[in-house]
Amino acid sequence: MLITIYREEVIKPNSLRQKICELYFEKKFNCVCIAKELGISPQYVSKVLKGHPKYEMEKKIRSEERYKKYLERKKKNRQLRAENLKGEHELEYLKHLQFQHSIEMSKRYLV
Repeated sequence: MLITIYREEVIKPNSLRQKICELYFEKKFNCVCIAKELGISPQYVSKVLKGHPKYEMEKKIRSEERYKKYLERKKKNRQLRAENLKGEHELEYLKHLQFQHSIEMSKRYLV
């Protein structure tokens, strides 16, 4: 029988793991940015973060924030699209009126 024991690791100050945690939790960097900053692989950053007790909560919070921003962008894009369509319809209407006026003002129409 294989027994697995979970334990929290003591993170030494000024260690690579401590720097990773600081960048992720305090400065709100993502795994790829942390990896580029420290010159390590994103897989290693992910492995270190998954072992941290606050990781799941932080991941959930970031996911909710990202979803809220997505909904705001979606709402804004719908409003902009409606305004653009309205502007396009007005432009088409003005072109149509101009065409009608040009026909009415032409010499052929008067004859």
